[in-house]
Amino acid sequence: MKVKAVVFDVDDALYDSSLQMRMTRLNAIRAMIEAGLPADLEMAYKTLEEIADQYGPHYTRHFDKLLERLGLKWNPRVIAAGVVAYRETSEAYLKPFPDTVPTLVKLRDQKYRLGVASEGRSVKQWQKLIQLGIQHLFHSVVVSEDLGTEEFNVDVFKECLEELEAKPGETIYVGSKPNKSIVYANRAGMITVRIRKGDSVAEEPAQPEGKAKYEIERLSEIFGVLEALEHASKK
Repeated sequence: MKVKAVVFDVDDALYDSSLQMRMTRLNAIRAMIEAGLPADLEMAYKTLEEIADQYGPHYTRHFDKLLERLGLKWNPRVIAAGVVAYRETSEAYLKPFPDTVPTLVKLRDQKYRLGVASEGRSVKQWQKLIQLGIQHLFHSVVVSEDLGTEEFNVDVFKECLEELEAKPGETIYVGSKPNKSIVYANRAGMITVRIRKGDSVAEEPAQPEGKAKYEIERLSEIFGVLEALEHASKK
């Protein structure tokens, strides 16, 4: 069957969200220390990481909780300094991989239908696509919150397939997380491609469904996958 559509995750597939997150937290701690936070940089950073893991990325009081964990009195100046540094750093590191835009444009030129299937909050993921300057290149964007959850599930992929008017067996999905996106894309019957990027680069599948059919290290390598699939379909 000929491939008709290519669907992507956003984080660590279209840009380096892992690096962005590490740098935003590090620079936030640095700014808070400069504003008077009496803490060691490494220890405060580690504590902030633990808070983020416990409360999730959408919790709005990470810095308040940091001061609490450190046994310190609430300090609006210190917290504000962290917020400003976090936002400025986040924007600075929200840049597409060097081959993201050329790859998407070439796929469009070759008449593939393009989609995004991502977990998280809809406005936040759309904000990333707009700031990356690529939102106009997709025929479908489905974020898990659209379907009432902030995590991946099979329905996210089914909805994207429906909007693209493509069958699972003629659609490639590119994601970096074997135990999140790849699992559900496989369950949806898509042709899965794992891109080895971000914090999940060395992660191993916890179950057979987490193993992608193909692996790439750069987004532009997707054309090699397309060639292999076309060759196989002719046999």
